[in-house]
This record gives sequence, C-alpha cells and structure tokens, in this order.
Amino acid sequence: MIEKGGVKMVRCPECGNSIEVSKSVKLGANIECPECGTMLEVISLSPLELDYALGDEEWEEEGEERWEEV
Repeated sequence: MIEKGGVKMVRCPECGNSIEVSKSVKLGANIECPECGTMLEVISLSPLELDYALGDEEWEEEGEERWEEV
C-alpha cells in the first residue's frame, strides 16, 4: 500500500490494478475496481486491505454452509 496526499493506493486482487482509496474510507465499504469492474470490500483499515465483495445471495449461501458444518 502506498499513501499519497489524501488517498491510499492498493492493488485489486483480481487484475492487479492500483486503486486509489480515500484515507477516510470506512471498514466494510464497497469499492469497484476501475480497471476490471470487480466489486471489492474494505476488510481491514490498518493495513488497508480489499477482498472480493459478497452479494446478498453469496452471504446467504456462506451462512448456510457455516450452519451445516456445526
């Protein structure tokens, strides 16, 4: 991650493109990669880290899998 001015630079996990993210970004915020269009979610603020954002259906499926494992 690189900081410059009021933004931080992070890499898209899908295409490797550098993405400018505001220093005031909130945990859980969704960000779209301007290069590949992948929806990403802020999963950590320190260090700033992005991961693939899950849609509502994916959250439901993941939740069901967790309940089945218990």
